[in-house]
Amino acid sequence: MIAFLLISTAACDQGTTGQQMIEYDIAGAPQASATFTDAHGWEITLTRAELTFGPLVFCSHQPTFLKSDSLTDCGQVLGEFGEAVTWDLLAGADTVLGRLTGFTGQVHSAQYDFGWSWPANQSAPLWKGEAGAGSLVLEGTARKGGVTHEFEFAFDAKPRGAALYTVAGLPADGDQSTGTSRVTLSASTQKMLRYLDFDLFVEQAEPFTVTPGSALENQLRLGLTTGTPVTFVWSQTP
Repeated sequence: MIAFLLISTAACDQGTTGQQMIEYDIAGAPQASATFTDAHGWEITLTRAELTFGPLVFCSHQPTFLKSDSLTDCGQVLGEFGEAVTWDLLAGADTVLGRLTGFTGQVHSAQYDFGWSWPANQSAPLWKGEAGAGSLVLEGTARKGGVTHEFEFAFDAKPRGAALYTVAGLPADGDQSTGTSRVTLSASTQKMLRYLDFDLFVEQAEPFTVTPGSALENQLRLGLTTGTPVTFVWSQTP
């Protein structure tokens, strides 16, 4: 199914002249540290950090962020990872998430989901991740000035419409060749939490949790789906 989609897309957009089909690993790198200080001076220490990532497509379209440019435009699909895998951001080493199939060519952008996928022929998003998992789980403590808060954040980030990805149009610069052996993903929990201010949590029961539809859920969604909390680096076979 993936190969058929890729071949069809390439044929419609620019053909496969000079391009070759390739396949390589997609892996997730661990965070350098489980502890960081946020913009409000809180020292965040994570004891659990799990992100369900995928499906994913790499695109030839180069976003310009002009009004006339559609962030959902992919151009040619240069790579596709059709699964959704839970990735431990605190693991001691890279985690291989699966295999990506695609074409040689220059990647300019990426579109992806966090476990929830919304096919065009469905009336609602479908969960493609592991049973019992969610899009994002972050647990730990926040400390400042002798005050310590505990939090257990878990929430689902879903596409906003059918045939759309949760994240679309973000730059991803990579040259895919027959020598490409891996793309490594890095995720920043500091960026994911950047819209939260633990100073405003003082009257809430602990551990702090996420209520569906709350301001906290919206802040986490913004942190996860905007900017560049997930980045990509391609590696070549020596």
